[in-house]
Amino acid sequence: MAIKEIKKESLTWINIDKIDQESINFLKENYNFHHLDIEDLQTENQTPKIDVYKNYLFLVLQFPHWNQQTQTVQPFEVDFFIGENFLITIQHTKSKEMKSFFYRCLKNRRVKREWMSQSSGYLTFRVIEALFQNSRPILNNVGRKISQIENTIFEGEVSTDVVKQLALYRRNILGFRRIIDPQRFLITNLSHTRKSFLNESTSLYFDDINDYLNKLWSIVDTYKDTIQGLHVTVESLITQRTNKVIGALTAISVALLPLTLLSGIYGMNIAGLPFADRPVVVWGMFGVLASIILIFVFLGRKKGWL
Repeated sequence: MAIKEIKKESLTWINIDKIDQESINFLKENYNFHHLDIEDLQTENQTPKIDVYKNYLFLVLQFPHWNQQTQTVQPFEVDFFIGENFLITIQHTKSKEMKSFFYRCLKNRRVKREWMSQSSGYLTFRVIEALFQNSRPILNNVGRKISQIENTIFEGEVSTDVVKQLALYRRNILGFRRIIDPQRFLITNLSHTRKSFLNESTSLYFDDINDYLNKLWSIVDTYKDTIQGLHVTVESLITQRTNKVIGALTAISVALLPLTLLSGIYGMNIAGLPFADRPVVVWGMFGVLASIILIFVFLGRKKGWL
C-alpha cells in the first residue's frame, strides 16, 4: 500500500510514496483540498511553489538527488499538504530517503516524540530540514571529484576523459544551483506565512533552513567559479598543445620545402641544368641543404620554438 500513517495525540503524518488512483481517491474522500492541487499532484516535475488557503497550505519542493546510474544531480519532488492537525507528504516515485525518515519517526520513540511533539508546522520543518541535510553529502562528493580533476589537470594530464568529467561535474553544479535557487525564495515565503500551525516560533526554524540553503548556495557558487577556472585552464592547455603540433608540422613543411624545390628542378627533363652531368655535386647540394635544415631544427628545439 502506498499510504502510510503515523499518529501522536492530535497530530497525524501521512506519507504517500506513489501517486495512483488509490492515493487520489483517499485525498478526495478524506480532505477538502482544492481540485487544482489534486491536478498538480498528478503532474510530475512541478515548479516549486506555495499555495495558501484558509485551512491548509499546499507546498511543492524539490531536493537534490544523486542518480547513481547517470552520475548526475537530479531534482526530487516532494509535495506537502500542511493543516492544523496533519501533514501529508507525497512523492511521485519511491524514495529511500523519505522512507528512511518516515520509518525512523515511526519506530524510534525519541524521534517521534521530538518531531511530533509540537505543531504540524514544526513537523514540516523537521522533514524539510532532513531532506536538505541529506543533500550535503552529494555536494561534498561533487567537491571531492572537482578537487581530483583539478589535481589531474595541473599534473599535465589533460585527456579526453578529464574533459568529459569536467563537463559532467560542471553540469552537476549548474543542476544543483537550479534546484536550490527557487527553494531559497520559497522557504523565505514559508517563514513569513502566518497560520495557527505556522507562528513566530516556527518561522525561526524555517529561517534556519534558509540560512542552511544560503550556505549551500555559497559552496555551489564557489564550485561553479572553480569549474569555470578549470575549464579556461583546460582550454588554454589544449590550445597550447594544438599550437605546438601545428608549429611542428609547419616546421617540417618548411624544412622539406628547399629539398622539394631542388628535387623538382633536377627532376625536370630540361637540358643544360647546372651540374646535371655531375651527380656528386648535386647530391652534395642536397646534403648541404639537409645539414642546414638539421642545424635550424636543433637550434629551434634548443630555444624551445619547436
